[in-house]
Amino acid sequence: MFNIKFISNKFNIKNIPNGITLLRLILIIPIIIFLEFDRINYVWIILIIGSITDYFDGYIAKKFNLVSRFGSILDPVVDKIFISIPLIWLCLNETIPFWSLSLIIIREFIISAIRENNKDGLPALKIAKFKTTFLFISLIILFSPYTNDLIFTLGLVSYWIGYFLTLISLINYLKIK
Repeated sequence: MFNIKFISNKFNIKNIPNGITLLRLILIIPIIIFLEFDRINYVWIILIIGSITDYFDGYIAKKFNLVSRFGSILDPVVDKIFISIPLIWLCLNETIPFWSLSLIIIREFIISAIRENNKDGLPALKIAKFKTTFLFISLIILFSPYTNDLIFTLGLVSYWIGYFLTLISLINYLKIK
């Protein structure tokens, strides 16, 4: 039988930010399904929800001192997956170049390895938070059902800002290491 207490204890859901992060993790499944069936409007809505939950889980964790090791590891991993899947779709649809996405994913693996080897999980740098914000903005714009050339260009500009912040944040993390 389904044991809610086991899940609550195992994943520390009593910690509200961790529960919000787990919600974002679950939202990855419909993103994959909707991308597969070309239901871009639904992906757009989920991306908006995901970006809002990403903001609030961090805000609540800091505001109410609910920062946990589990959350500090899970949140960036979920962000990486949540952002990477739509970026892969954009790459497959020739909206963004493969090489740029490859470098973003390589950066994410390197940072995850550094985080894994750090006792406290390595907190996110401010520039890395800006990187995530710009990548979320670019995805929301590029998947928007309300599009024209100007909006599309704005989405690509946001992507490239996020891309360059990705590289800068990698250099900064390597300096810390």
